[in-house]
Amino acid sequence: MRRAFSQQQRRVTASLYLVLGLGMGLLATQVYLSGYYQAILLPALLTPVLLGLGLLRWQTSSHLPYDPAAVTALICLAVFLLIQPETLSGFTHWHFAGLFYPLIAFYLLPNTASLALSLLLLSGLLVLRLDSLGLADQLIFCLQYLLLLTSAWLYGLSSRLKTRKLEKLTGQDAVTGLLNAEHLQSRLHAEVARSRATQRPLALLLIELHQFPLVREELGQASADAFLQETSQLTLNTCRTGDEAFRLDELTLLLLLPNTTINGALVLRERLYHRLLHEVICELGPLDTTITPLVLQPGEKSEALWQRIGDSCYHTLSERVDDQLAPTP
Repeated sequence: MRRAFSQQQRRVTASLYLVLGLGMGLLATQVYLSGYYQAILLPALLTPVLLGLGLLRWQTSSHLPYDPAAVTALICLAVFLLIQPETLSGFTHWHFAGLFYPLIAFYLLPNTASLALSLLLLSGLLVLRLDSLGLADQLIFCLQYLLLLTSAWLYGLSSRLKTRKLEKLTGQDAVTGLLNAEHLQSRLHAEVARSRATQRPLALLLIELHQFPLVREELGQASADAFLQETSQLTLNTCRTGDEAFRLDELTLLLLLPNTTINGALVLRERLYHRLLHEVICELGPLDTTITPLVLQPGEKSEALWQRIGDSCYHTLSERVDDQLAPTP
């Protein structure tokens, strides 16, 4: 999954919109001076739209993994490529400009949405632009278009795979910025060994966000990720020096609390619970969360503690009960 737009990505995206807007403005001026008044309407209308999107994106950021204005910009560009009248001067064959559409789409949107929009544009071009060409010319254009589309798709796929590989190497979750579950296992093993060697206590806090699946179902993945990011940031701000925050699974965070007794874990639990309840905004109603404290038992190994962590999650309780009640063959 992609991260939210960085400042550099935001500026590049804004610059792209501004360049498209300026290009539309120059085209409108050129066709006006050339006397092709039937071709001036669409670029004249799209110029302020694209310039406005560029200025908006330059000034404002977004927590979403893609630019919300990208769909509007791509629809505007597609409409232009499909119905802009051709002229007798300068660059006239707009269907060739459509070859660059997949490259822009895959930069601005996730792979699935980019693929859908690009294929829809190709269908529109075949019906509205290329119907007057011969079959051979249509096939050549389709092959060129699909070649660029495939290249853009493969590039987006490779970027996503590299991101996942980097996450594994750094041990960081892409959505929350917290350490991931794989890194948690190695840290848990080290902290259990240190606790047993020094006879110091070790505690944990399991933070379950029960509304996360419902937020994702009702409001979409972007809203669910924003909800999780807000909770994760508040959890980090509540941590003490030496505490470590992890994302255990899709709706569970975990705080690793070295040198902390059960009483210390309960104090931190109450502080974190009240902050989450009063500061995290859930669009589906009051926050529904469970914070479960755990402590390392005498003689307990890291494998046993890891199993106890899994058994302490409320959202997996029904699955564990079903597994126990399932008839044995």
